[in-house]
Amino acid sequence: MKTLYIGQCEEGSTSRMRYEIMSEILNQQIDLVNITPLIASVWKPFRSIGWRYKVGPLIKKINQSILQKVKQEKNYDLIWIDKGVFISPGTLDYLRQRAKTLVHFTPDPAFLFHQSNLFEAGLGLYDFCVTTKSFELDIYKEKGAKEVIYCTQGYDENIHKPLVDFQAKLYDVCFIGHFERERSEIIQELINSGVSVALAGIKWRRFASRNKGNGNLFYFGHHISGLNYSKLIGESKIGLGLLSKWIPEKHTTRTFEIPACGTALLTEENQETRSFFSEDSVLFYQNKKDILGVVKRALSNMTELQKRSLNGMNQTKSGGFSYAAIMRELLKKMDLK
Repeated sequence: MKTLYIGQCEEGSTSRMRYEIMSEILNQQIDLVNITPLIASVWKPFRSIGWRYKVGPLIKKINQSILQKVKQEKNYDLIWIDKGVFISPGTLDYLRQRAKTLVHFTPDPAFLFHQSNLFEAGLGLYDFCVTTKSFELDIYKEKGAKEVIYCTQGYDENIHKPLVDFQAKLYDVCFIGHFERERSEIIQELINSGVSVALAGIKWRRFASRNKGNGNLFYFGHHISGLNYSKLIGESKIGLGLLSKWIPEKHTTRTFEIPACGTALLTEENQETRSFFSEDSVLFYQNKKDILGVVKRALSNMTELQKRSLNGMNQTKSGGFSYAAIMRELLKKMDLK
């Protein structure tokens, strides 16, 4: 099956993971248009305009590169577009004519946060639209998507795995993710209450600076990925699977990455997280006021916490939440494998 994959495929990204796993499943070298170096090559002001407004040299360069690739190779059995927010309707129409099956996949909210007029304009051209956001399923249909498939977020078996023995864990809690005000309030309460926290992610620099005198905070910078990401999770007794309050999400990649690394997941209790895990495999909380108490109780019984960590890891592995399992199921639903 001749396949083209279009996405932001930098090393360590979930898009790269999907590309590599699809290559393994289909047992072939899949053609690739990697948008990441194209984005980096555009002058920063134009890059910013392109990201925000989906116009200008950034958009032109990406679409020209895609068209050039397809014109060279002509027809494909499958064209898979990962996060197609920069692709113009004209380019998409050209791809539609040269693809037996045209698929869009995004792990992001496509309408309530990461909006793109280009994506919405071409939505009806896709044979399948795959989303990990259950709260956007109806929006896809309202805006003209032909067929919408829901799947969960996932983890990469080659990266998200136990790298640290339970007895060698260094930190009480870890959080790796972008800054949000409510998240900072939670972490502030933890470190002020004697809980050690390993922290990394975008826009935490000011928070870390304000707390540089607090010996319970261990800040690892704005970016950590790959096996270093898994190692930091593994070095922590509890991993915070905090959900964003910018969107009504019910689970995130951390929901599966943390237990896959052999660390106890602390997550909000809701319909989705309840469907993934049993009471004895993760730590649930109802609201942010519960978190400190849940953490303190868990840390007071290391034997029980170790059992919960193991149960969570086993349920993650057996639940079909790996990217490989998810991709196989998606291709099966599309009758592509």
